[in-house]
Amino acid sequence: MKRSLMEFLCDPVDQSELEIRDEILYPDGTIKSGVLASKGGREYLITEGIPRFVSSLQIKGAVKSFGDEWNYFNYDLFKANWLNHVVKNTFGGTSVFKGKIVVDCGAGSGMQSRWMAESGAERVIALELSHSVDGIMKTNLAGMNNVDVIQCSIDTPPIKTGSIPGIVICHNVIQHTPSVERTARALWGIVGKGGELVFNCYMKYPENLVWMARWVLVYRPLRAILSRCPFMVILLYAKIMAILRFIPVLEPLLEKSQFVVRGNVPPRPDLTLRQYRQAVLNTYDWYGSHAYQAQKTGKELRNLVAKLQPDSRYIQNLEEHLKINFPPGLAIRITKS
Repeated sequence: MKRSLMEFLCDPVDQSELEIRDEILYPDGTIKSGVLASKGGREYLITEGIPRFVSSLQIKGAVKSFGDEWNYFNYDLFKANWLNHVVKNTFGGTSVFKGKIVVDCGAGSGMQSRWMAESGAERVIALELSHSVDGIMKTNLAGMNNVDVIQCSIDTPPIKTGSIPGIVICHNVIQHTPSVERTARALWGIVGKGGELVFNCYMKYPENLVWMARWVLVYRPLRAILSRCPFMVILLYAKIMAILRFIPVLEPLLEKSQFVVRGNVPPRPDLTLRQYRQAVLNTYDWYGSHAYQAQKTGKELRNLVAKLQPDSRYIQNLEEHLKINFPPGLAIRITKS
């Protein structure tokens, strides 16, 4: 942990200032361990260079699913997806990150944090609740001097109100929190004037009969079973479905019913292998053992965005995101005026 991170940190409970006690340094002067003490009497440990705003209960059970997922899948092979989908469709290009302070909310394997840092971000603060912070994130962020990792819940981020004038991004994560609305408000709170909150959420299409049939007949009963299974069982299911979808007669049936979720894969020489890996990852994520998997209607998302930013001039990508066939990776952008 770099000492300069203290400029942004606060007690997530009451937003009070923190001070460092009992610190031990790495040879390069960064903080290896210590205690972050708040004026309210709460203490948070720094271990292995990571400030920890978590309890043992928070990182067990359902949250463990995400740590297992990212420690296994990593996401390091999907930079083309990130560039051609998330970045291109949401921002237009990587230049949006240059010189910015970026908070990556639900950083997973840390690869998106790395790519944003490599794209010229002044600083990236990666927030992640699961044990991937002690696993794959250490590997993926090795040598990145402009990336800090904080272990915390993104619905109570330990970041000072209005302290981020750059980008607070929560991509493909917010639906996995207990309350999409509460998390969005919390993340909007740390955005400073001129900064922006960028997020997307799984969509619900109640007016679409095919979607409703798929939801009632396939998704709900299948996830009710699979989400209670061990990691390796869910992974095995995802691998089998990803292989079966290559059988021409089964592909449309499995994908349209969402027994398998392939997602969009940019054209590459290794297209078949990439389609398989993407299908395994997306199918596991869709049916995994995480506790929360929210879907929001267009009306619900419109209401949420309007409460955060009533002035529509500062909202981008909302209408595109609400379409049934919206551009892959597209996220809503809300600027704080």
